[in-house]
Amino acid sequence: MRFKFFILTLRASVLVLALILVSCGDNKTSIPPMPVSMQINLLQEPTLLSLGATKTYTKVSTGLESLGFGGILLVHTFDDSYCAFDLACPYEVKNTVRVEVQTDLSVKCPECGSRYRITDGSGWVITGPSKEKLKQYHIYPSGNYLYVTY
Repeated sequence: MRFKFFILTLRASVLVLALILVSCGDNKTSIPPMPVSMQINLLQEPTLLSLGATKTYTKVSTGLESLGFGGILLVHTFDDSYCAFDLACPYEVKNTVRVEVQTDLSVKCPECGSRYRITDGSGWVITGPSKEKLKQYHIYPSGNYLYVTY
């Protein structure tokens, strides 16, 4: 009987923990979930070593890469970390409508005109009709490599 109670308590605890984890943060996005898997060798991408550097990826270089819905925007933030966003505008929700890096290091949607902040790693809307930040992906640095996943 004690074992049965233990199992029920354990299940309830796992369920509560899962609900807490799912509710943490503002993860709502109009961009559909798509696989993301890429590896970047920083020694082969020396421009990404500079603070404020950006690079877009819209074509896979190997059969093992997946670039999300609209492609990947990689950013070396001013606090010396890296972040990755989907290039698709969350207001337009089309994989062919991609935000473009501006001279002030924000990104802008060519269709709706929404501008997003990227150099702080947030992806938040600066101006425009969008109410939603850019979809962000997980990035894991390891030595000279960056791994981007979803």
